[in-house]
Amino acid sequence: MKYLLLFIGVFALVWTQPVSSEPLNFTYPIETNDWQYCQIHKEECKRIGNYLDEPILPKFDLQPAISNKQWAVFITLQVADIYTTYRGLKYDCVYETNPIFGERPSIMKMGATKTIILAPAIKYDLGRGTLSESDMNQMNMLMSLVVGNNYNVYQNAKRNCYKNH
Repeated sequence: MKYLLLFIGVFALVWTQPVSSEPLNFTYPIETNDWQYCQIHKEECKRIGNYLDEPILPKFDLQPAISNKQWAVFITLQVADIYTTYRGLKYDCVYETNPIFGERPSIMKMGATKTIILAPAIKYDLGRGTLSESDMNQMNMLMSLVVGNNYNVYQNAKRNCYKNH
């Protein structure tokens, strides 16, 4: 523990030190010929303006960001999945079918496993810009089916099975 604190302290000390002692100069010197840049650099301006033949900027499509409502539904469904699984596992005839969790996982194990698996995958997709509104809607629909199934299993177990102690 003391080595971890020492490492964090040294890291913080080194990280906060300035790389250069010179102040940064953010002023833009205005030259007398800036207004006639394209007259002086005709080839470059022609290449920039002629974007239909040879685009110099990469093409990309903008897509709408995932809404806060979609994130709220996603997180709520993850918690509901854990809760309904936990409620069902209280009965002797119910067991978890996900091989990652084992037959009788704890709430902590289910939550930690979901976080460890989902968080990096979602962060990766968000970083690449490949997670769309449609993808989130599909994940939420799938998770609602999972939660609905868990609830049905719980209701059947409540009627037909014995509760574990």
